[in-house]
Amino acid sequence: MFYIHPVECIECGLCETICPVDAIRYDDEVSPEDLVYIDINREYFEESVTGLGDPGGWDAKNTTNVDHPIVAALPPNTAVKEAYENKENS
Repeated sequence: MFYIHPVECIECGLCETICPVDAIRYDDEVSPEDLVYIDINREYFEESVTGLGDPGGWDAKNTTNVDHPIVAALPPNTAVKEAYENKENS
């Protein structure tokens, strides 16, 4: 899963153009069943998950394969994987 720093985001929309599964939403556009992902996204940067804190934007130095524990525990979503692979190959 891709994570967007909730404070550093300047709402430029770039992430929307590269998201392979059209999952980027402004907080007020998130469906009730997906509201938990707002907290998951925020917690990802906290000490308890990655400790990235406020990294100052994306950089290869602050890239990690660690997922939030809730996301890591989810079963694989093959539809998302296929969409991602199709977008990479197009």
